[in-house]
Amino acid sequence: MAASKDSIDVWAVPPGLRRAYAPCRFGQLHYRIAAPSAPRFPPLLVFHQTPTSGRCYEGLIGEMGRDRIAIAVDTPGFGASDPPSHAPSIADYAGAMGDLIDALSLPQVDVLGDHTGAKIAVECALQNPERVRRVVLNAAPVYTAAELDALQQQDVAVERFGGDGEHILARWAWAMHQRGVDTPLDAVLLEVAESLRAGAHVWHGHHAAFGYQHRDALPRVSQPVLILHAQDDLWAPTARARPFIRNGRMVDLPEWGREMLLVRFQAVAPILREFLDAD
Repeated sequence: MAASKDSIDVWAVPPGLRRAYAPCRFGQLHYRIAAPSAPRFPPLLVFHQTPTSGRCYEGLIGEMGRDRIAIAVDTPGFGASDPPSHAPSIADYAGAMGDLIDALSLPQVDVLGDHTGAKIAVECALQNPERVRRVVLNAAPVYTAAELDALQQQDVAVERFGGDGEHILARWAWAMHQRGVDTPLDAVLLEVAESLRAGAHVWHGHHAAFGYQHRDALPRVSQPVLILHAQDDLWAPTARARPFIRNGRMVDLPEWGREMLLVRFQAVAPILREFLDAD
């Protein structure tokens, strides 16, 4: 599939984007930051889907960073962030994000989470009710027991790590199977390249995600919530999240696929601003 006419170069680094580290409970947390000279809105923290990294959101934070500080964080154990010494939970990941908020002395933030990152965003909001102002989730699946079991079995096969290199082919095959309708091949390559950086820790993200359920957590979030509902493998499970939204809404985006925050960030940005910047 060729890239669409309005697709962008996913390898391009936005002007002014910087990389830095901050301390967290697991060591050093790596992040990318874009910031205007005079921010007009609270900072936006972006948490990636696993097993990729914050690199996949450089375009998004470059765009959102025109009028606020925008930060894409590498989850501990992914990208260039130090890994935990044990298989972490979503609460552990969210705690590390709270450490970042403290380290950067941010009085209040908005959070955006993508897939696994969405669960981190929800838990970060629950752990920091006075400091997390608004929450955006790209997918918030509510699984049946059978679906959850099937996903866990699938990930055991995909995220097996061995000396024969089979995990590399399995990761590429999985990424192509999950490829969105609007996703160019170079975006798939970027995601696979970033996922391989996790090495033997690659299974940690999904292991944590499958142990944390939106049906239990979403009703406890008091902050305004916006769920982006794209046409991907989580379309049906995410639709089930509507009754669990306490304070917010879901916007259906059937024309966009899984990697829309990577390849459609210029079109997504106005939706984010409408929600985040409202009085």
